[in-house]
Amino acid sequence: MTGLNDGGVRGPTAFRVRTALFLALFLQGCAMSVEFYKQVDTQVSANRFDVAAKVVEDNRKTYGESSSVLYNLETGLLRHYAGDYDASNLRLLESERQMDELYTQSISKGVGSLLVNDNLLPYEGEDFEKVYVNLFLALNYAKLGKIEDAIVEARKVDLKLNEYSRKYDGKNSYKQDAFVRYIMGVLYEANGELNDAFISYKLAYDGYREYDTLYATGCPSFLKSDLIRTAGLLGFDDERREYENLFGMQYASPQRNQGTLLIIIYSGKGPVKEEVKLKVSIMDKDGTTHTFVAAIPKFQARQNWVRPYRLELRGGATSSELSSELGENVTAIAARNLDERIGLVYLKTAGRALMKFLAAEKAKKEMKKKDDSPLANFLTSVVVDAAYDASEKADIRTWRILPHDIQIARFQLPEGNYDLSISDEACQSVDNRAITIKPGTVSVQIVPDVR
Repeated sequence: MTGLNDGGVRGPTAFRVRTALFLALFLQGCAMSVEFYKQVDTQVSANRFDVAAKVVEDNRKTYGESSSVLYNLETGLLRHYAGDYDASNLRLLESERQMDELYTQSISKGVGSLLVNDNLLPYEGEDFEKVYVNLFLALNYAKLGKIEDAIVEARKVDLKLNEYSRKYDGKNSYKQDAFVRYIMGVLYEANGELNDAFISYKLAYDGYREYDTLYATGCPSFLKSDLIRTAGLLGFDDERREYENLFGMQYASPQRNQGTLLIIIYSGKGPVKEEVKLKVSIMDKDGTTHTFVAAIPKFQARQNWVRPYRLELRGGATSSELSSELGENVTAIAARNLDERIGLVYLKTAGRALMKFLAAEKAKKEMKKKDDSPLANFLTSVVVDAAYDASEKADIRTWRILPHDIQIARFQLPEGNYDLSISDEACQSVDNRAITIKPGTVSVQIVPDVR
């Protein structure tokens, strides 16, 4: 009897084709659907971050248990964008707890997990994603007025990066985060710890010198001013003169009635992972195809430029204008971070693909015993290879709500009330808000523009 699944082929060959088709359906399995991300992106582009978070929360089951970390990262950052810092902390702290637990488990499992498909394993997060959790937690606490808690989170970044450097025997590029060190300096200064602020600014400057080579991210002019100012306030005259000569800038003692406004702009959409498939196929004289397939992930930028911003402050007789400067190129860091661990990815992928290849070859050999005709061999091998191909998938999970880059702007202003307006390169308004500057304090303003 011949059915549609037999393609008009009868006898043992039909049995082999049906078996192969069943194998194909069995091996394909299920991948996490990302269709709802279109809804998320639409809401994010419209600055409706609460709505975007609700879309993610309504699709909690889509993530499954294996992507629980990713779910908490996504909702935590969306709540951060929305200005709901307490809710953001709950999600981000839970994601950090899960990632720490998974990291410990991955070390104990060692090589034993190399042959397991990454999509079946709990998502642990990329190294830079684990670091950014503490960056956003630090900024959440800063916005909540909990400066000491913010400093604790920023300090965790160094601990994590030191651990990752040991893991890679110091061969990784992402050994320090210059932007986080700069934020640490701002937090220390806000907390009245001027000496620690100066040290953090120095470390940030050293970090940006590396960033310039690695990620084409030079030292922001604001950091140069901060180094000279804090050195002068501390009476470190030798360091002050050194930086004045190096930067071509002069120290100006801040006025007592002045305060600081730090503006952090999240700009553009961060990178996503895409699958790159490597496939080699040959046919032997018996009509059997032999196909080897391997799939690896690769970061794909969704934006390839840094969007400039113009900022204007107006208050009474005082007005000030400046442009934002690049503080962190998230896309560049993500791509390099993955590239530097690609050796381990290749090792896991090759081992997994080889096991599937050998299983497929064994299946072809067993079914070949029933019918050794060229047509049967060809039909069977095509379907089995298709199943093998369909089952070989790269792990493309990533924290896709991250921005393309983070920009900063810093104002030193007399105390008072101001109107802040921010526009992009097309002179389109990005944000308008009222600002209050208090003497001797640092006001942190967060502006998401992740469209």
